[in-house]
Amino acid sequence: MTSLKDIHALLDNAVKAGNAAADAIADHAADPFAVMLLQRIRLATAEYRKSRDELKVAMIALHKKSLLAPLKPVDIPPKRSKK
Repeated sequence: MTSLKDIHALLDNAVKAGNAAADAIADHAADPFAVMLLQRIRLATAEYRKSRDELKVAMIALHKKSLLAPLKPVDIPPKRSKK
């Protein structure tokens, strides 16, 4: 199973790739197809960025929760009364 940290890295790489693709196609702004493609790239990159950021927030929350979780007492049987 892929760890959350690895998934975060993959999403971060997708954002970087989307930004690079948008930069590369931005020079072709005179071409209507390039403009349409640029819009799609920006939308897809925004979705990856949103997912990456939401995952990071969830990872931080999980980490904090694990740090703040109280220790569970060990089940100790009740003492027997002496008669």
